[in-house]
Amino acid sequence: MIKASLRNFLAHKGRMALSTLAVLLGVAFVSGTLVFSDTINTAFTSISSSTAADVTVKPKQAFTPEIEDRALSGEVPTLPVSVVAKVAAVPGVQAAHGQISLQNLTVVDQNNKPVGPTTGAPTLGQNWCDDPQVHLAQGHAPTKTGELVIDQASAQHKNIHLGDPLHILTPTGSTPGTVVGIVTFATGNPGVTMVYVDTATAQHALLGKPDVFTGVTVDTAPGTSHTTAQKQIKTALGDGYSIATKEEQAQTAAQQISSFLSVVTLALLGFAGLAVLVGIFLILNTFSMLVAQRTRELGLLRALGAGRGQVTRSVLTEALLLGVIGSTLGLGAGIGLAAGLKSLISSFGVDLSGTALVINPATPAAAYAIGVLTTLVAAYLPARRAARISPMAALREASTPATKPLAVRSALGTALLLAGGAALAGAAKYHATLTTGAGLLSGGIVATLVALVVLGPALSRVVVHGLGAFYPALFGAVGRMSRLNAVRNPRRTGATAGALMISLSLVGAVAVLAASLTTSVNRDVDNTFGADYALSGNGQQPIGHEVTAKIKTIPGIQAVTRQRYAVAHLNGFQLVLSGVDVATVDQAVKPQYVAGSTADVAAGKVMVDETTANADRLSIGSKVELHFLNGNAGTLTVGAISKPPAGAGKDGGSWEVSLDTLSRFAPEAQDFTLYLNTAPGADKKQVQAALDTTLAGYPQVSVQSQADYKKSITSQVDTVLYLVYALLALAIVIAVLGVVNTLALSVIERTREIGLLRAVGTSRRQIGRLIRLESVLIAVHGALLGLGLGLAWGIAGQRVLVLYGITALSIPWSTILAVLAGSALAGLAAAVLPAVKAARTKVLTAIAAG
Repeated sequence: MIKASLRNFLAHKGRMALSTLAVLLGVAFVSGTLVFSDTINTAFTSISSSTAADVTVKPKQAFTPEIEDRALSGEVPTLPVSVVAKVAAVPGVQAAHGQISLQNLTVVDQNNKPVGPTTGAPTLGQNWCDDPQVHLAQGHAPTKTGELVIDQASAQHKNIHLGDPLHILTPTGSTPGTVVGIVTFATGNPGVTMVYVDTATAQHALLGKPDVFTGVTVDTAPGTSHTTAQKQIKTALGDGYSIATKEEQAQTAAQQISSFLSVVTLALLGFAGLAVLVGIFLILNTFSMLVAQRTRELGLLRALGAGRGQVTRSVLTEALLLGVIGSTLGLGAGIGLAAGLKSLISSFGVDLSGTALVINPATPAAAYAIGVLTTLVAAYLPARRAARISPMAALREASTPATKPLAVRSALGTALLLAGGAALAGAAKYHATLTTGAGLLSGGIVATLVALVVLGPALSRVVVHGLGAFYPALFGAVGRMSRLNAVRNPRRTGATAGALMISLSLVGAVAVLAASLTTSVNRDVDNTFGADYALSGNGQQPIGHEVTAKIKTIPGIQAVTRQRYAVAHLNGFQLVLSGVDVATVDQAVKPQYVAGSTADVAAGKVMVDETTANADRLSIGSKVELHFLNGNAGTLTVGAISKPPAGAGKDGGSWEVSLDTLSRFAPEAQDFTLYLNTAPGADKKQVQAALDTTLAGYPQVSVQSQADYKKSITSQVDTVLYLVYALLALAIVIAVLGVVNTLALSVIERTREIGLLRAVGTSRRQIGRLIRLESVLIAVHGALLGLGLGLAWGIAGQRVLVLYGITALSIPWSTILAVLAGSALAGLAAAVLPAVKAARTKVLTAIAAG
């Protein structure tokens, strides 16, 4: 039986090709994601480990903030210069170096063009000190004000040479300089731009604070362990400092990188899982059709003494071979994909040349587990069906075994559909809390998806028959036959359309949610954006006092409303507290109050949004104890509750106080956003021109009108939307391959029938049209089910997300219709090869086929 299975697999390798491709694509996406994330993790951990000092002393912070929130306030924790001498005097310390390291800066050339990375990575500024990980490739070290050193990767990317003038912009001011040196890194550059200046310039110009450092790096004496030096330094300095060894810093860096990558990795693996799920439908359909076509062959095996178990194992052996081959090819393709991604990010300045691709044992194990198990699971039901073929089937002319009625399946699917629909309706109506709404929504999504998969065969009879109602009138006998062929085997049609349905259901749901978010944000902007312009720093960095001072002098500007941020903790939960100019905030952003008013905020109380208030059980008069990053703490009273901003969840909830209140807890916070209102009668064109002139030297600051602000929000949503569509495209491609495979196998199954049609006068063109029309029916059927399901999910999801400010339901009919039209075109494309094969069928050979 094993030999028979091997011969059969090799004999039908062409029929297995598309199923193998489905396994390959799914496994490649999984293995490529794992290899790439492991490589990035290893590279950045290695860089962090090799560049860290033996021991590092930093100011102690109240808690560890999220990476994306760290730079919002512009505060830079410092320690006095006297700490360097204290550390240097500790036994076991060979040398101690005062360090200044800043992230909130921008470097521009003589044309005011930023020379920093375009990948979103930061530009870092440091004072120069001897570091074995940095080598001067050209020039000399900065020794006085006006001299600076830049990294080689940035210099090459921006065509910077020795003697070129550069300008460093920070929240505390701007500093001109000349390039006197270019450095390289021993361990590679993770995509950042590095700028070094002398210590005095770093303190006065970059940091704006003389006689302080942001940290102290320590070289331990020979024979002294890092842990021993750490303990002795702790004893000498006491509390108030964070002291970490080289190993601890590497571990912290690895945790931060792993935390960031885990989100991306899980998202990519989620899409890979979707592709695998769609691939199961393709494999299931393939083996079901192969078993149907081999009815007589399997019947003969049973007549010759083969048991049911042997027949089952025979089919599963073929599936195992397909899974192993597909997984092996997929693993290789995944490694190639990871190598391509590595080269891609290297082209953006992220130097990973020193890190080889990391292939952990878990990666090939996951690849083969997914590929082989997926194939075996998909082939199990056809294998069981093959085992039930009786020996007498070998004597029949019919090649298709009898199938069970659909009554039980239809009843089960209907029950699941009703339950799922009730859950979605419940989520849309009863969503007082996110837990309730999300629970009902997720339950409804799963139930309705399973229901339509179960109901697929029954629905295909009704939907496909209805879709093809106009076929006879337009295409005559060919149209009538294609319509009948599409519903001849409802199980096959249902499974083929089901793969496309799953992919497009997610497309429909995402499209509805994205359109609703955009509409809600635009409505919010119309209702709350009272300023004529908004200024903000690019890359989440503060604007700085220098910019604010210049903006206030522009003629025609009546009011400048400042907004600042500080990171705080409430009961272990991290939040971002906003401080605003309460005198003009009503004019600038028009807060939408549910309770309280701006006067309460001006009186020193805090405003929270309604969603956050409900989640934390806060009301007017509630007390909240906030702990800030700099160690300050205080208790505030809730004085106002606002409507939630569109798209903001609990992590992005609104916490707002007056600037005076914020300054009590975060006195060093910098201006992050400026809202500008022009004076009545002011010429806005002149104001705009003056703004452009004033900000010409500050490329890190962008200015937006209300229309610009709307456009920026829309573009952000569109960017995410296109990324999701691109990832979903993998599952859609596999689903289309399923249509190709079904049609190709169907042509083989109907060889004799096609021969008879040709014998009675049907032309090759009509045979090709027959296959194409059938393909379009199947594709449009799957698209209608998927988009209908996606619309239901999206509408219910929008109602749940009303809690988070997505108050407007918007259905993007143009997108829905475009996807539907695209599905019809995909059906036509999928039918090209099967139609050509069918049209080329030789009449006599086909009639002679058994």
